[in-house]
Amino acid sequence: MAATTPAESLQDEASCSMCLDYFTDPVMTDCGHNFCRSCITQTWKGRDTDFPCPQCRAMSLQANLRPNRQLANMTEIAKKLSQTSVRPKEENLCEKHEEKLKLFCEEDLRVICHICRESRDHRSHTVIPIEEAAQEYKEKLKMHLEPLRKNLEDLLKFQSTEGKKAADLRRETEIKRQKLESEFEELQQSLNKEKQIIFSKLEEEEKKILQRITETVTQLEEQSSSLIQLISEIEEKSQQLATELLKDVKDALSRCQEMKFPEPEAVSTDLKMGFQLSYPRQLKKWITKFGGFDWWMEFGRYTANVTLDPETAHPNLVLSQDRKSVRSGNRRQNVPDTPQRFDIDPCVLGSEGFSSGRHYWEVEVGDDPFCQLGVCNDSVRRKGEIKLSPEEGLWTLGLWNEQGCWTLTSLVTELPLSEIPRAVGILLDYEAGKVSFYDADNKSHVFTFTNTFTGKLRPFFWTNSEIPLRIRQVPAWN
Repeated sequence: MAATTPAESLQDEASCSMCLDYFTDPVMTDCGHNFCRSCITQTWKGRDTDFPCPQCRAMSLQANLRPNRQLANMTEIAKKLSQTSVRPKEENLCEKHEEKLKLFCEEDLRVICHICRESRDHRSHTVIPIEEAAQEYKEKLKMHLEPLRKNLEDLLKFQSTEGKKAADLRRETEIKRQKLESEFEELQQSLNKEKQIIFSKLEEEEKKILQRITETVTQLEEQSSSLIQLISEIEEKSQQLATELLKDVKDALSRCQEMKFPEPEAVSTDLKMGFQLSYPRQLKKWITKFGGFDWWMEFGRYTANVTLDPETAHPNLVLSQDRKSVRSGNRRQNVPDTPQRFDIDPCVLGSEGFSSGRHYWEVEVGDDPFCQLGVCNDSVRRKGEIKLSPEEGLWTLGLWNEQGCWTLTSLVTELPLSEIPRAVGILLDYEAGKVSFYDADNKSHVFTFTNTFTGKLRPFFWTNSEIPLRIRQVPAWN
């Protein structure tokens, strides 16, 4: 297409006929035509003679190319002129009719001009002014904006919650890691201490045996020396003449007969040390009993030696002599009615009170048809009927053969267990405010109360059965 303006004509003259772009380092051939140096050089590549002009096909014997500096300057002017002469296209014009877009087609949802309005495409459509359409759709967008903002707010809250969970998890993991490191360090120190004690006693036993061996060797040396002397004298006597030999032969024979030595006692070198390697053996018992080192670390180190307090026992309850079991006697015993004693409910407390730390004990339930186990405040009400709930200062687990396993919080909560535990493990973590219950036989978790404890807590037992509740003897780890 021919150029229509002087500027366009100048741009055409400043363009290479080969690459159709502005000249780059323009050069002139012998026939007077101009090209980019790289364009003409590429065209003539591989030729040693007969170099044709790409525009007029005139031949040159040599590749004579002369720089055209004036054309290069003119090309730069044409570039600047083209940049200033380009006018931005007016906005809001119809691409088809170049008229201003003032209307909005509600069927096609697009802006149109007056000419489009009269065309066959939009003649039957509902058309409204663009400002009116903008206001209408602005309101619609606002209606969608509020739910979107709410969704964003919910997502950000959820993101924050999940981020907090991650931070809490990292913090809790670090606390547990430090706690385990501390416990392992304490265990290592205890083992090292036990090791030093054992090695010291081993060395003492060695010294005792060596002393006995030395005493025996000294005794044998003395006996050997006496025998050697007697043998020498008898040999010398045997070499004497008859008169000399028989002169005191009775004395010589008497000395041989009297030369008797007690047989020395053989010293055993077995190290029969008079002490027990109790720590490692008990540690092994714990790990075996509790089914693994993790359980031992969590519970074994906190075993409490719980006994029953007869001063708190209901008159119908019978305690064993070692105060490790309790059962119902089905008749009232003649015991003092003191403020410490339960008078209505068949309860008894443990003698031990806990106001800090972790404490673990186990209770064998067996076939007891109904019982309650747990902990309570030392100040729990003893007179009248009591409510087995945290509000009354009791955190207990109920076992009922016919109804299963349940707890009392604000409501009675039945626990979905496949079988009722025959032995219950109770772990009190005072600082954490937790009372946890476990099936002591299969080591499974049953339920955990959470609270903030104040004052002393005591083990709690409730039974109305002749089948005894028995506090299990758990071997001490240390």
